[in-house]
Amino acid sequence: MNANVSFRNMDSSTSLRNYATEKLERICDKYVQGKVDASVVMTVEKFRHIANFTLQIKNLTVKGEQRSEDMYSSIDMALDKIEKQLRRHKDRLRDHKPTNGQAKMFKMGVLAPLTPSGFDDGADEYDDSMYDSEFEEDYELYPDPQEEEQAEVAKNGQSTKVVETAAGHTKVLRQEMYEAKPMNVDEAVLQLELLEDRPFLVFTNADSDNINVVYWRDDENIGLIET
Repeated sequence: MNANVSFRNMDSSTSLRNYATEKLERICDKYVQGKVDASVVMTVEKFRHIANFTLQIKNLTVKGEQRSEDMYSSIDMALDKIEKQLRRHKDRLRDHKPTNGQAKMFKMGVLAPLTPSGFDDGADEYDDSMYDSEFEEDYELYPDPQEEEQAEVAKNGQSTKVVETAAGHTKVLRQEMYEAKPMNVDEAVLQLELLEDRPFLVFTNADSDNINVVYWRDDENIGLIET
């Protein structure tokens, strides 16, 4: 297991680092076969001690975050959540073989309305910090593009531009390229269920080789968009 542990708004602690990584490794040994890349972020916000775990296992991403008044308690609760998800994943995929296929790239962006909050009428520039948070979860879920895709994004999507629409003009504030991992619909649904805080998942349908989207509906069922 490869684990990257970081601390925010608090001093680095060897005892906390060892406690989190050793307990996480024991859990992974029970439920995972193969490589595990883990990111652990411990943060203190006033009286809240927040432990955030993100695991990348082949095409699977598992996340768990908890907060309490004690960091050790937050770690325990977050890892309980991780273990529950890994157990459910192992049970459901016990007889299932991972899907092979080629990932496709897709682009996500942020568009400004005609008179968005935080903009002066007629303004040509925007503050990156206002929108970076919109992409934080996506940076974690989808891998960085390869160099050739980065060059394409730099050419077409990194700067603010104005798009003509029927209603007037719309500002394209931010565009980023991401990789849609290959999986079948069943795997995509399972992945979405494990990513409890995510409203949707973009993937390459291994059967049709097209970009698809699964998303949570208001009736608590899962919708499927096939392109």
